[in-house]
Amino acid sequence: MFTDNPYKGKRVMVTGHTGFKGSWLSLWLITLGAEVIGYGLEPKTPKDNFVLSGLTDRMNDCRADIRDKEKLFEVIRKEKPDIIFHLAAQSLVLEGYRDPLQTFEVNIQGTANILEAFRQSDTASVLMVVTTDKVYENKEWIWGYRESDRLGGSDPYSASKSAVEMVVASYHNSFF
Repeated sequence: MFTDNPYKGKRVMVTGHTGFKGSWLSLWLITLGAEVIGYGLEPKTPKDNFVLSGLTDRMNDCRADIRDKEKLFEVIRKEKPDIIFHLAAQSLVLEGYRDPLQTFEVNIQGTANILEAFRQSDTASVLMVVTTDKVYENKEWIWGYRESDRLGGSDPYSASKSAVEMVVASYHNSFF
């Protein structure tokens, strides 16, 4: 276990907390002593990790869409998180083909919303934007991609996540 626990006693917000990765991150943060604020959609099934682990009763569980800028700003103002992990996304390649506009809205506009809310926050000092290896141009390599590899994306999901990288870089270079 950690000798120096940076999360103990911190107010940590997790967007996408009802999803697979977000629910596991929330469990980990709770175990480390963080006060977790979740911001996400309804779980898709009663067998989702979020439901089965009983997270609703172990954290502040806010159900809202990352595209709802006013609600997002309101929750961040009210909850005053110290740290924000942004995992909320439309995360399925096939869904990106079925509904490309929603994929672009959720992934790009949703991320821009969280970046702007973070920029305007008086309390949050750390923002971690979680992404995917799909941001990189697919070279069909046998090894993993590196952060220095070229961004790409020939399908809507991958293109949206590559665009997110550019939005994050823009905010980083312009405001942080």
